[in-house]
Amino acid sequence: MKKIYLLLLIIIAGSFQVNAQSDATKKADKLYEQLRYVDAAKAYEKLIKNGERSQHVYTNLGNSYFFNSDFKSAEQFYKRATKNNPQAETLYRYAQTLKANQKYDLSNTIMNQFAGMVPNDDRAKAFKANPNYLADITGMNPAYTTEALGLNGEASDFAAQKIGDKIYFASARNNKRANYAWNKEPYLDIYEASVDENGMPGEGKLLAGDVNTKYHEGTLDITPDGKYMFFTRVDYIDGDYEKASDGESKLNIYRAVKAGGEWRDIRTTSLESQEYGVGHPSITADGKAIFFASEAPGGQGGTDIYKASLKNGKISNPVNLGPTVNTAGDDSFPWIAEDGTLYFSSNGHLGLGGLDVFKYKDGKVTNLGAPVNSAMDDFAFTYSEQTGKGFVSSNRKGGKGSDDIYAVNRIEICEVAVTVTAVDAQTNQPIPGAIVSLQDADGNSLPSQTTDGEGKAMFTTECNKEFVARGVKDQYESGQSDLSVAEEATAMVTVNMEPIIPDPVVVDEKILLNMIYFDLDKSNIRPDAALELDRLVSFMKKYPELEVMAETYADVRGPDAYNLALTQRRSESIVAYVVSQGVNASRLTAVGRGEANPVVDCSGRRCTEEEYQKSRRSEFTITKR
Repeated sequence: MKKIYLLLLIIIAGSFQVNAQSDATKKADKLYEQLRYVDAAKAYEKLIKNGERSQHVYTNLGNSYFFNSDFKSAEQFYKRATKNNPQAETLYRYAQTLKANQKYDLSNTIMNQFAGMVPNDDRAKAFKANPNYLADITGMNPAYTTEALGLNGEASDFAAQKIGDKIYFASARNNKRANYAWNKEPYLDIYEASVDENGMPGEGKLLAGDVNTKYHEGTLDITPDGKYMFFTRVDYIDGDYEKASDGESKLNIYRAVKAGGEWRDIRTTSLESQEYGVGHPSITADGKAIFFASEAPGGQGGTDIYKASLKNGKISNPVNLGPTVNTAGDDSFPWIAEDGTLYFSSNGHLGLGGLDVFKYKDGKVTNLGAPVNSAMDDFAFTYSEQTGKGFVSSNRKGGKGSDDIYAVNRIEICEVAVTVTAVDAQTNQPIPGAIVSLQDADGNSLPSQTTDGEGKAMFTTECNKEFVARGVKDQYESGQSDLSVAEEATAMVTVNMEPIIPDPVVVDEKILLNMIYFDLDKSNIRPDAALELDRLVSFMKKYPELEVMAETYADVRGPDAYNLALTQRRSESIVAYVVSQGVNASRLTAVGRGEANPVVDCSGRRCTEEEYQKSRRSEFTITKR
């Protein structure tokens, strides 16, 4: 039944016109043109038995089953219709049919053929850009649960939404209506049901007032002030059943006013057109805009989604949402949530089969994945971000009718904000610009992050999981730390990373290090000196036979005896530090040279501070290799 509400009339007519008709197929073709697909299928089946086995017959027979979601039957006839010189759109429907029948490998093969025929079609481009999309969608963690509603009957039920204390939905259960030739079910009416304390609907009753007629009524929305209802109906008002030039009555959006507890005063809107379909209204939370679907000329494909202004019950300035949302296929059933997220159904975006539900947020379209979506048609998704509850309609296996309504409930995921800090293992200082990651026990990694100026990076993870935090950066050994995340708001872990210390240069048995500085009249090792001496430690550990003499010099200022004693203490401090870092004391000799061997002779003149500094130095000489 949802195929009616997809507004596919232009596409159907287009596909019909390219096929070659004949006198033999005239009767079946007329039934097909009249959208009487059940009767058309029987007529085409009879033609095949009588030997009429043209591509035209196979294509229209496949379409007749496709439009009523009988994908098993559609498959066998699309296979024959695409055997020689296939039409691109038939190939696309064949691929969708195979996907609905869960024959994914063959579906991809047919999609490749389709893409080769029409490489500029946006559906072909999307497929070529991500041929492994099915694995991506099926690998998504479920974000919702779905459960069939008790109000579903044997007829088609779909497009449920909660407004106030009522749930409204469309149904073909009214046996007082005539049967619609498309699928031999009664024409659709709008129903309402009261909800219980869990938000579940009770028994559905026909909507009171003037909205329902002997023809189709379906999807709807009500303005936030409760004054106006906008709803979808075939082009029928005041007893007049309008038809387009192709002989079909199109869908249109009508407006009703609440009066005396019932919906009365039915009127057309500015969107009304006799020549193309318009439907599926959805109103923003502030009541200032309305979204809808239309097959108006100039769109991206079959049906497109539009947005228009809404004020005092009047619609104006409709705008197509453009190629990010709309495709060369059918994009329909829009629903705009309180936070501005647009949900819609499409068979043009990559999905699991048939129509899938997508969301459009922050400029990106995302498939909602299973179980909201299935291999069949999933559509008319309505949802509240505040409550995490909503509804989706589907003709998936296991339902009562051709379409059924399923309750949707958001899965509340326990999440923890994890802070990973990268730290220099030698200085205990944070490391900015390190690449850190989290990997769980199954080997799945979260996207890596780069630490900020404080050496920190933030992750969001699930609760009750074990992780290994890792960090890497040039000039550091990679580090890692284990992390257990419980049911908590935040967690922290530190990754210590050892600096990679380059070997010093050796010239004439002298180990050349940068200047080792001491405070005035002091001999203790400063932090900056320790960093440089770490290079000596690393070098001596790398070459365990090496023995070194540490010599320290003073400038000529101060008494000779004092300078000699000071330099001896400083050289001994150097040796003590190196020994404390794991080098055997027997490999080191400490010698204080006092004022001996000045680099710049300042004994007879006053030197600059820079010249004094050159003499005030430490040297490291290899005494044994």
